[in-house]
Amino acid sequence: MEEKELKTLNGWQSALLLVLIIASVALCVGLKVGGPMIGLFLSWLIIYGFCVVFKIDYKQVNQGAFDALKVVLPTMAILMAIGVMIGAWMQSGTIPTIIVYGLKAINPTFLLTFTLLFTAVLSMVTGTSYGSAGSAGVAMMAIGNAMGLNPGMVAGAVICGAMFGDKLSPLSDTTNLAPAVAGAKLGDHVKSMLWTTVPPMLISIVIFTVLGFSQTGEGYNPGDLNMYVDYLEGSFHIGFVTLIPAILLIALLLLRVGAFEALGIGAVAGAVVAMAFQGSSLQSVFSVAYNGFTSDTEIAVLKAILNRGGMSSMLQYVAIITFAVGMGGMLDRLGVLNRILSLFTKKIHSDGSLILATMLVGYVTSIVSSSSPMSHVLTGRLMQPLFKERHIEPRILSRCLEDSGTLAGPMIPWHGYGIYMAGTLGVAWSQYILFVPLLWLTPVFSIFYGYTGISILHTKDQK
Repeated sequence: MEEKELKTLNGWQSALLLVLIIASVALCVGLKVGGPMIGLFLSWLIIYGFCVVFKIDYKQVNQGAFDALKVVLPTMAILMAIGVMIGAWMQSGTIPTIIVYGLKAINPTFLLTFTLLFTAVLSMVTGTSYGSAGSAGVAMMAIGNAMGLNPGMVAGAVICGAMFGDKLSPLSDTTNLAPAVAGAKLGDHVKSMLWTTVPPMLISIVIFTVLGFSQTGEGYNPGDLNMYVDYLEGSFHIGFVTLIPAILLIALLLLRVGAFEALGIGAVAGAVVAMAFQGSSLQSVFSVAYNGFTSDTEIAVLKAILNRGGMSSMLQYVAIITFAVGMGGMLDRLGVLNRILSLFTKKIHSDGSLILATMLVGYVTSIVSSSSPMSHVLTGRLMQPLFKERHIEPRILSRCLEDSGTLAGPMIPWHGYGIYMAGTLGVAWSQYILFVPLLWLTPVFSIFYGYTGISILHTKDQK
């Protein structure tokens, strides 16, 4: 028996629902009660109430939540793996070893620039921003904290580098999904993205270099770096062996092993090194895997760096993703998304306005769905006929999907990307959001090209 067509909300009902959801999230954030998590939890109950009042089949709406959650299950699993791995790498001495070597070798003035380029290259060759942020990113954060640099700036450099590589890498899932949705070829898609991604990256390099000088200029207080090194060398066995888990992780990512599997194996390798070379017991290894690593140091900076990790540290982030993504799936079933998106498509009268509308739709779908894949699918489905109508090549649409839907992720505190970066790097969204120039500038370039015609290819231009 086929399911009857689901009744959807009209315009004013959709607007009222969104107002109530936004108000519940804002209230919880304002009261500083669990951040957005409780507000997003309440959003499910609000949606249930709307279904009851307006006689909508809640079972079908609820199914939309679980269908959406299937898309982000890998992200939630990766978050758990990251938590376990960070704890294991602290206990094994992997991260302490990287900190010691980094403090001795890297000039603090150029740490931000180095971090940006290092994570970009790693993300490019592995095809995963998750992997590069979870490995190189965590290490760079620890080094930056020990050097006394602004953690938001270091996190911003990690995020910009990781997203740059992920966005352009032919091995990335979003790089393959966007052209598939838009009907473009992968090679054409990547070439088209160079126009909107490379100039912002070059500007970002300049910005982070300037920030590096400003951080280490007059008044800079790096703390007693020698004291940090002495403590770490006295508390852990420092050497090549402790770097094996990190080397193994990067090798697995290069070999195209899945992010969850690679991070999990990296965590196990860290646990083995902890027992074999740091004298940890099996019981303590399992305890750290869940609760995180705890140092007995009285040095505040090192305590903040070392006391991290564990699966339990990621549970709140998983809860936020669950409620946010599920809410997006239900709003889609209720027709709320289509109501919103149609507002952006009514005043399209030029290539520039089409690009602008596509970018706005990409951000809205990202905000509501909390998922880059869902944003690509929803935005691509709506905008593809309009691009065909104006005879604009599919590669321009696929580029727009990435310029908005992919890069919007870390800019949204409850988005899968935003949750992952904050949880993995140990910083709040508010700390890094002002230091992600690549994410801010890319859509600006995309819209600028739309109105000027630069790099905008039409099907009639083909010979």
